[in-house]
Amino acid sequence: MKLIELFPFRKQQRQKLRQNYQILWQEAEKLGKDYEQKSYNHILSSPAKTIIINLSEDRQISCSIDAYHIQKNGTVEVSIDADGLPTIFGIKPSYNFYKKPDDSIYY
Repeated sequence: MKLIELFPFRKQQRQKLRQNYQILWQEAEKLGKDYEQKSYNHILSSPAKTIIINLSEDRQISCSIDAYHIQKNGTVEVSIDADGLPTIFGIKPSYNFYKKPDDSIYY
């Protein structure tokens, strides 16, 4: 049995759910790329926050930004999690990167 048979979405529904995931990913990536430019000290001192993004007059999404898991060498992991639109299986994208005390980043 194919997975698609277990979840009998119509082709249009599947396409819309994929588009929703892509929209969420694009917004999380955009915020992530912007956040990567912030200094290590700024990221370390910023509390977790949620940003609301208006896609249209009646549609909005939210992106939660959190910095955590400080490693022994001081590296901070930053996670931007997008939500607000239905996706296949409810899976939501997350943009992640690591920021070192010297302001360098890696993924």
